[in-house]
Amino acid sequence: MSEALSFPPLGSALRQLRADVRVAAVRLGGDEGLGDVLALVADELVNNAIEHGAAYRNKNLDLRLTVDRVGERWRVAFHDPEMPAGEVAELAASLADVVQGMPSLESERGRGLFLLSVYLEEITAEADPAGGLLLAGWVARS
Repeated sequence: MSEALSFPPLGSALRQLRADVRVAAVRLGGDEGLGDVLALVADELVNNAIEHGAAYRNKNLDLRLTVDRVGERWRVAFHDPEMPAGEVAELAASLADVVQGMPSLESERGRGLFLLSVYLEEITAEADPAGGLLLAGWVARS
């Protein structure tokens, strides 16, 4: 079972996105706590895409977030169709650094990924075959 959400790369879309993610979690059989976790993850992903994407975004193509329920596990996949391959590679390298611990507070990259790593496991960042970034991970639930 999955829910796919598409939305513009605008900060003004975040409030509605968080609400939509919570509704999607319930529709897929999740509880309120899971909805809150998914909303936090979505917020962090989209805020980063808006902030870091300002340098390369020129078509303002919609961002996409998919929530999948696989048995009792939950997967989040985020797609930014405009992220250039070089940025995707840099993000993947930053993600590898996050696995080794909290990044420097002075670092321009990594703090958002570290926050995501609190809520997601097995995070991957790779070039999407359709273009841009595909970042995915499984919700870490205790």
